[in-house]
Amino acid sequence: MSEKGLSPRQKMINLMYLFLTALLAINVSAEILNAFIVIDKSIRKSTESINDKNELLYKFFDQAYKDNPKKVGKWYNYATQLREKTIALDTAIQEYKWKLVKTADGPEGNIYNIKKKDDNNVGGEIMILKGGGKDLKNKYDEYRNFLLSIITDTSKFPILVNNIKSTFSTADVQSINEPNTKLPWEVANFEHLPLIAVVAIMSKMQNDIHNIEADMLAYMQGQVDIGAWKFNKIQAIVNAPNSYVKVGEEFTAEVFIAAYDSTQEPTIILKNGTRLQTQNGKGIYKGPTGTPGKFDILGSIKLKSPAGDTVSFPFQSSYEVVAPTFAISPTKMNVFYIGVDNPVSVTATGRNISSTISGSGGTIKQVGPGKYIVNVKQTGKATVTAIADGKPAGSMEFRCLPVPDPYATIGGKRGGPINKAELLSASFVKAQLDNFVFDLTFPIVSFSVSVTVGGYTEEVAAQGAIITPQQKNLIQQLQKGSKVYFENIKAKAPDGSIRNLGTVSFKIN
Repeated sequence: MSEKGLSPRQKMINLMYLFLTALLAINVSAEILNAFIVIDKSIRKSTESINDKNELLYKFFDQAYKDNPKKVGKWYNYATQLREKTIALDTAIQEYKWKLVKTADGPEGNIYNIKKKDDNNVGGEIMILKGGGKDLKNKYDEYRNFLLSIITDTSKFPILVNNIKSTFSTADVQSINEPNTKLPWEVANFEHLPLIAVVAIMSKMQNDIHNIEADMLAYMQGQVDIGAWKFNKIQAIVNAPNSYVKVGEEFTAEVFIAAYDSTQEPTIILKNGTRLQTQNGKGIYKGPTGTPGKFDILGSIKLKSPAGDTVSFPFQSSYEVVAPTFAISPTKMNVFYIGVDNPVSVTATGRNISSTISGSGGTIKQVGPGKYIVNVKQTGKATVTAIADGKPAGSMEFRCLPVPDPYATIGGKRGGPINKAELLSASFVKAQLDNFVFDLTFPIVSFSVSVTVGGYTEEVAAQGAIITPQQKNLIQQLQKGSKVYFENIKAKAPDGSIRNLGTVSFKIN
């Protein structure tokens, strides 16, 4: 199993799993069987946490590929294949878990509520006699070989390589009861063990798979970064306190690399050949302000790359000398949304700048130089006024609107055909609001699950977002072609109002 980066909780689960597996060779009591239920639940919860972290790494590859497909393409393709093969192996194990439980408990069997926990024959029947173990063994071998093929130089990553080989080893296993006997991998893992232990072993396999998946994603992310600069972005910057100045005032600006390397000073040269003096990676530019008009700032910054060659970063900017003026800029758009912090920028010519707001129960609070947060309580219009040296310098009107309703998803889907096992694996209902200017959350307050079984409609309600065991039991009863409805979905908006998100329906395929 992979030990790299495991939390103390995950390590404890591993130790408990090994200890209880050893106890099975001595005696199987109700307490041990119940302990395996606890361990299986903990392992599945740990796997969900690992998957959440892995999704962030997959998003890194998606964004990196968009930014630089030529550089990232190879590793983006590997990451895509890794996701597909991991899902396929995880799904195969999950399907065997369902097959085992349904064979023991009947068609209504549920892996989350196993009846015949102590059945020690079904593991051998499905995984040995019917070839399930050999099938998984072949899939393990294929997955292991795929992972090792990605690592370009295995000698440089011995810990990762050893973790992969040990986690996905399908070699014969030393028998606990007979020291001179070795058992085939599938026999050691699945034969003569209680059903609950076999299910827990399979959950542990899924957990190991996603742990190694995390290690591989970290490895591939490191390969993308090899040979890169020591900072996240390289960009030539001209930074001025204000691009507008009064006639006769001095205009100053800082010209520098966005990410600074303290080991070397850049060379900054203007288009006319003037070389700026630099200190701490920055050059100071002083431009003329004697007459109104627009003035360009052109040049390049030269910096030595990690490879040793000199790279030139051109920059281009401008400033304008104008008469006194003011500006009120909505940071998001010309709308204030009820119940959220709406950022606004206010600039004006003067020494003392402030702002006021009127209409729609609005309040305005300064959070930085020229930066404000506006809150409104009702729909309508609000007016922000800039105050310069105690006098109104200008105003701007904004529309005040409620935040749009989100939509509900279950397992990332908004409805339609779905595999029953996939629907049962979903843990919660989530409210999503895509392509909105603010990153908002809408906690689910309540919902209900409704199904029709045997001509009768059954409905189970729940508080919060978690899909309850009772609701999953309803879903478990459905046959192919049946429909299930997630209804009366309610979520709490940022302004405190309760939004009705309607119904999400699925058809079991």
